[in-house]
Amino acid sequence: MKKVLALVLGLFLILMAFVACAKEPGDESKAVSESQSSATSEPGETTDETSEESSKDHLNNPDIYTGNDYDGMTITFFTTGVGTDPISEFVYNEEMEEETLSATVNDAIKARNDLLYERLGVTVKEVYYKSAGRYGSDTLTKIYNYIQTSDSESFQVISVCLYDCGTLAMGNNLYDLNSLSNINMTNPWWEQSFNKSVTIADQLYFTLGDIGFNHKNSTPCVYYNYSLFDRMNLEDPIPLAVDGKWTIDAALQYSKNLCIDSEAPEGMDYKDQFGWAGQYDDMYAMLYGAGVRVLSPDPEGYPMLTLNTPAAVDTVDKVLTLMFDESYISGNDYFNVSSTPMVLLQEAFQEGRCLFYSGGINSASIFDMEDTFGILPVPKLSEDQDDYYSLINTWVTNAYGIAANCDEDTAEFAAAVLDVMGYYSWKEYPNSLSYNYYERMLKNQKLTREESESMLDLIFSARGCELGAIFQIGKLEGGSVDVNGMLQILIQGKVTGKFASTYGQYADKFESDVETLNNFFKENLN
Repeated sequence: MKKVLALVLGLFLILMAFVACAKEPGDESKAVSESQSSATSEPGETTDETSEESSKDHLNNPDIYTGNDYDGMTITFFTTGVGTDPISEFVYNEEMEEETLSATVNDAIKARNDLLYERLGVTVKEVYYKSAGRYGSDTLTKIYNYIQTSDSESFQVISVCLYDCGTLAMGNNLYDLNSLSNINMTNPWWEQSFNKSVTIADQLYFTLGDIGFNHKNSTPCVYYNYSLFDRMNLEDPIPLAVDGKWTIDAALQYSKNLCIDSEAPEGMDYKDQFGWAGQYDDMYAMLYGAGVRVLSPDPEGYPMLTLNTPAAVDTVDKVLTLMFDESYISGNDYFNVSSTPMVLLQEAFQEGRCLFYSGGINSASIFDMEDTFGILPVPKLSEDQDDYYSLINTWVTNAYGIAANCDEDTAEFAAAVLDVMGYYSWKEYPNSLSYNYYERMLKNQKLTREESESMLDLIFSARGCELGAIFQIGKLEGGSVDVNGMLQILIQGKVTGKFASTYGQYADKFESDVETLNNFFKENLN
């Protein structure tokens, strides 16, 4: 049964890219459904040497809460999703087979919670709520009810979809994590690149970090069939990526090497041999990967529109050129064939009929193929770009926050526990959750080529999220088209050179929504 669940989980993740005195151990065995009951269960440059010294200092002298005020208390996470048998990242998963979750990762969850209990005397509990939809609706209603009644006994920490995080932040329903004294958001176990991307005027309402791993699965990347490359005598693209030369132009040139039509009347489709298997998400990922941002901070740290730039115009046209090439097959074109069309393209990749497959990190554990495959970051716009940027999927990802149902003392309790859990989950902590996820589950599973390890380092080094997507700029006040929707119009139009004129049709609404966003944070959250 668990093998079936593993497959279902994998397919779901693909589709979502698309849409007292004698203390006992601190982790109760497993979370259960909340609907029935709740069960306990921009930095400066640094050298490798200084980075190593900093890591040792954080490891040996962590800036975390060290008091004993919380002995005997319980920290409760309220988590949401649409699955019936979710994988928990907060409590130990009972009867979870290796195909579903690596035993080393699962054991690391329990070890982390045991260490928390030894240090603070705090037990970890999770309440999981199966939501009717990925975000909005009943999930928010549930949380609002708890907040309105100041019920901090049921939960203190939320883990909900990033879209819901944005909605809750704009409703004054989340604590500013930077305002709490028992948590240091600059600690290295919190994802600094993500935090920077969602901070508004030094205020941070939700976060990601080593405390969890599900969000890491939603990191975009590009897989390539190394065996097929070898059979076709194509140059391995990994040296390009290492040298900073893995660009959108290079991706297109590679893709053009495989375009063999079966001569069916409808022309090239998913049953043929082709260069690139993708979807609309490629546009969002590559735009972010090019360093283009819908919203960027102004001098005071408030968001301003920065989408209509020469770099954006150039990137959009380059991505469209790739997507319109006959060697590119989009899963979005085959919803009339399958409700999970990316599975059709996954099969093509597994069968050696496709050079590249763009997806998420989670796909590495789903592929069932004899060919050897490798992994690449999302391509850059140009070789002049310093870093590869990875866009965290807004729809798929849950982020963590402390909800306003907590009074200040309870919020400080939650903050202290989160930071300690983060420390014991940190990749530099011996045999930690993050270490086991990254080093063992990913690097030693199906990414069989040694060079893929360096690619994973590139992919995870600069992850962030688009603030304009979280707050749905364009739809914030009743609009019908957000920025992603505008980009879809360009994709569906099958023509390049129209970004500026199309953007112009929605610019006023985008500006209005940003003004509304800023006014709210300035008036209510300072």
